[in-house]
Amino acid sequence: MIERLTRYLAAMAFAVAVVFQADAQLSEKRIVKIIRECDVADAVLRADDAATFWSTLQMTNDGYRKAAKSLKSNGDKDIKRELVDLLDACDDYFVNVATLPDSYELSECITERLGIRSTSPLASFTITQEPGISTYGYPNGYMFLSGGLFSELRGDTAALTSIFAAEAAHYALQHAYSHQKWEKKRRQRHSFWKIMGGVLIGIVSVAADVATDGDFPAEIGILAGELVAVSPTKPRYTMHYTPMQVHESDIVAYRFMEWQNGSGEAYINLLHRLGNDLDATSGLGGEEYPTVAERISVLTYLREHPEVRQRVKVARRQPKPVEKYFDIFAQSRRLLR
Repeated sequence: MIERLTRYLAAMAFAVAVVFQADAQLSEKRIVKIIRECDVADAVLRADDAATFWSTLQMTNDGYRKAAKSLKSNGDKDIKRELVDLLDACDDYFVNVATLPDSYELSECITERLGIRSTSPLASFTITQEPGISTYGYPNGYMFLSGGLFSELRGDTAALTSIFAAEAAHYALQHAYSHQKWEKKRRQRHSFWKIMGGVLIGIVSVAADVATDGDFPAEIGILAGELVAVSPTKPRYTMHYTPMQVHESDIVAYRFMEWQNGSGEAYINLLHRLGNDLDATSGLGGEEYPTVAERISVLTYLREHPEVRQRVKVARRQPKPVEKYFDIFAQSRRLLR
């Protein structure tokens, strides 16, 4: 009995390992799924101007609509407090970060080209003097690019516009807030199944104890089940965005450059150019964070298979106005206490 139970558990463990190994590769099926979920071409490429590009993006995005509804409501106060507290903690950085000399006019020029201030007058791009290669943004519309990355791009305005377009997509769709809501639900699900797993281990252990006349002590299994049930929940992501949101911002940036210049190649070229450095700085996101190679593979497939656009979800959506919500992330409005 014990031998059969051991073999069964070993087989289950192997099966789980195979599933996770298979999922580790970005298959064509997975790429098509990402494009179907995230491509926005049939909504935004008809925009008359940059402001319409972003407003149409918001009005045809289910994720943003749900985030706006939550932000407008009195619910999810724990998530709102977390993000507001994060912004409070960053106030000193926002005010005192050393910026690259003579970069203000360039930043303002790119901001105007992007038209992102149509969604919020507070949106801003800042080039810092920090030596690393990174770009990052916050849910209040403050977006930053490191001096090291700026030097690497050597004043390439197309590259700068495309990289800020990706950050603007995260902000316009409130990805940081949506991700926090997603993580909250994931933690709740994880805790539930962890407790259920502990209970099942206990039940199986009692059954094994009875079936083997005590050769397999139930106390061992019950103790193991208790340990599983009360073990701390390890965060799945240590970044601000989920992998799907990273792909979504890539696709939005690609489509923005296509809308503006007739081609999204500038964004793909940017990822090729910075691949190794971006992979190094995104390592803290965990094993499931998409590599730059995977991100490029999605965009390349998008470019080479235009027929996939016939199956994207946004093609069946009509723009619908999203209810305005009180911007709790604006620096002068942090009243959620």
